[in-house]
Amino acid sequence: MAGPHPADGSGRRGRLLIVAHCFPPSELVGARRPAALARFARAAGWDVRVLTGTPADPAGPGEDLPEELVVRAAPVFRWPGVGGPAPADPTGAGTATTDPTRFAAARATARRVARGVGREVLMVPDSDANWIPSSVRRFLRTGWRPDVIVASGPPFSGFVVAATLGRKLRVPWVADYRDLWTVGNEYWVHGQTAPRRRADHWLERRLLRSAALGVTISEPLARTLRSTFGVETHVVMNGIDRRPPGSPARATEPAATRRAAGLDVPESALLLAHTGVLYPGRRDPGPLLDALALLGDDARNMHLVLAGVDNGVARDAVARSTVADLVTTTGQVPAERSWRIQAAADVLVLLMWDDPMDAGTVPGKLFDYLRARRPILVVGHPDGVVAELVGSRNAGVVLSSAPEIAEQLRAWSAQKRRDGGVPALPESALDGLYRDDQMAGYLRLLSGVAGRHRVVTRPRTGA
Repeated sequence: MAGPHPADGSGRRGRLLIVAHCFPPSELVGARRPAALARFARAAGWDVRVLTGTPADPAGPGEDLPEELVVRAAPVFRWPGVGGPAPADPTGAGTATTDPTRFAAARATARRVARGVGREVLMVPDSDANWIPSSVRRFLRTGWRPDVIVASGPPFSGFVVAATLGRKLRVPWVADYRDLWTVGNEYWVHGQTAPRRRADHWLERRLLRSAALGVTISEPLARTLRSTFGVETHVVMNGIDRRPPGSPARATEPAATRRAAGLDVPESALLLAHTGVLYPGRRDPGPLLDALALLGDDARNMHLVLAGVDNGVARDAVARSTVADLVTTTGQVPAERSWRIQAAADVLVLLMWDDPMDAGTVPGKLFDYLRARRPILVVGHPDGVVAELVGSRNAGVVLSSAPEIAEQLRAWSAQKRRDGGVPALPESALDGLYRDDQMAGYLRLLSGVAGRHRVVTRPRTGA
């Protein structure tokens, strides 16, 4: 894999700085893409540094990057009432003589106002905004100068960091969107006030004026960035990790893998599993639970596992259903157990938003599911990148209504009773989707911008 050719003709290795608030040892899915880029860039001969807000692992360095190549910067302050509890009064003045109930309502109102001010004014562009000044100062003190900077978001505070460093060091920076920000992302703008949305949009537009190019995970998202901000944007999908940390090598005997995953589910049961975050009204298990209810007694030999952050969506949906005894909710689980649950399942469930606005969304766990080589049941809109990818590779089905989901579950259950299992996906379904396939193209893009010694400030079109 070829390295970069810097514009100065020195022949030295290209230098890449990756700005990523989330980075290993964080197990968040957002940490994987920057970690993979760092790993593959080093293997290709790049000189790599990472600037992150994730603390080091007390147990010692991991496998992604030597710790001496990682610059870890902590936030400079915490806004009272936003990121945590307000600091205590160090003097204790007034606490002995004040009626504890006299000003309770006033204090509660003050706290609400403080949180609102923090969200609207200080938490721009996101709750990690207080990381920006410390990370810029911390990196500049290293004295190391990259040829190109890549900022991976969300959180988009990293874009501010990258643009600031790019301006100060006079090197180009690349905006890497794992998801969109102020345009085309209903999850981001949900609950925000109109002034805050306008402020974020203004900031995003201003930041992209200095970006050398944009990179994102699907063509619909790339089209949105091009048409809205006039920024040159390329597609580099996420990919399948050949052997993610903590993952089982391969699912073998079903009962054994179910025990290893901590699941008390009989071998004979058709095991459905969803791993990851759910969102009310958008990524909701309701249609799947309704389908199980429609099956009546036929559902007795099926079981659904919902593993992910317990934000109440799974719990509330199960409580409203009539099939609670067929569902296990685990709450958040470590990455290793998530991999084992996927390996143990007969069918993996990908819950998406049944709306054309979700056409460009490609959840990272889709590639985890493909690696597990289990058939995928996508519950969501029949068009879009995920639907096309799953359909073109015969990797599963995309359904949205409870009756059609019920019929598909009935068919899989009958197949398992008849054949002893639901067949795994063929290896060919994964061709071209491995992480290294995607990262090779990414490094070629970065080679094209590495070594530019001035920030791009050409005019942009669009809003």
